[in-house]
Amino acid sequence: MQYTRRTLLTTLGAAGVTSVAGCLSSGDSRFRLSAYPTEDPYEAFLLTDPAGHRAQFAIDYPDEYKRTVYDELLASGSVTVLNYQLAHEYDFGSEQRERPQFATDGDRYYRIHVETVRTVERDWWEFYLDLQDAEQPDSTDPVTVPVTSLSDRDQQILQQAMEAAAADRDPAIDVGDQKPGSRGVTYHHHLDTEASDLVPSPPFEYLQHNDHLFQARAEQNTIPVTERTFTAEQIGRSRSEYEQHVRDTVLEVDFSTGSLSSEATELLDTATDGRPVSGFYEESPPMSDGLDTVLTQLNAADHVQEHSEYTEYTTFPNMYAVYDGSWYEFELAVYP
Repeated sequence: MQYTRRTLLTTLGAAGVTSVAGCLSSGDSRFRLSAYPTEDPYEAFLLTDPAGHRAQFAIDYPDEYKRTVYDELLASGSVTVLNYQLAHEYDFGSEQRERPQFATDGDRYYRIHVETVRTVERDWWEFYLDLQDAEQPDSTDPVTVPVTSLSDRDQQILQQAMEAAAADRDPAIDVGDQKPGSRGVTYHHHLDTEASDLVPSPPFEYLQHNDHLFQARAEQNTIPVTERTFTAEQIGRSRSEYEQHVRDTVLEVDFSTGSLSSEATELLDTATDGRPVSGFYEESPPMSDGLDTVLTQLNAADHVQEHSEYTEYTTFPNMYAVYDGSWYEFELAVYP
């Protein structure tokens, strides 16, 4: 049997991976073009429930506060928040791009942009569990969970501190060696220290969980957090204007509107054959004419260097296109 250098591989949902003869092994240098179906792109890009976005803390911001942030952004055009993302940037090869993110107040539609990102410092309390040696001191009298004397919120904080220390696993994690802000639960500006018995002095000294002994610690430190400023740009006053804007600015190409070579068509058929989950197409370098044609249509070819220039795994995600009547998010991965 004759094998071409192009290899085809399709992922088929829960059925697992189905491969075609001649597939590349996991260690081979290659290009991989993945295709992820986007069933309703207009809803996928639209932020309608700000409470659904988690703050990047062990204990989330209150939903009321997150809705206030959202309302302020759309009303004033700008908002600044800590460890909270309303829009995202990502690496596209060697450059940074902004993932499409839109919002609505019910009457108007906006595109959300990441204006600035910087690290700031806050003097905050942190509660964490410090893993102890297997040999317990004679004076220890550890508690076990649940600690019923704690309030519901403090029990939630304790549980999150246990997760940070991997208390349910073996081995557990010695978080005491980590940097402040990454060891347990940070008492951010919407987590009230006055309402918590765990700071400044925990009501118990040791916690015994499974075969692990932890010392309860509460410390106030200078903690680095990420401050992001987002802006909102109005892009339409109706749903139809919003959808047209998405087609004009997010969609790279509708492959049905132009002619493709048989090689490019076969490539796209293979990459999109994994519906409804995902599929992908692979080939070994140098890049084929078919893949080059597809990447040119996706406005990515000029950003992809010769394969020999790559020394580490590199991706080019978030390329949106219509193929055979359906929306897909394409991603090129380069394996050196």
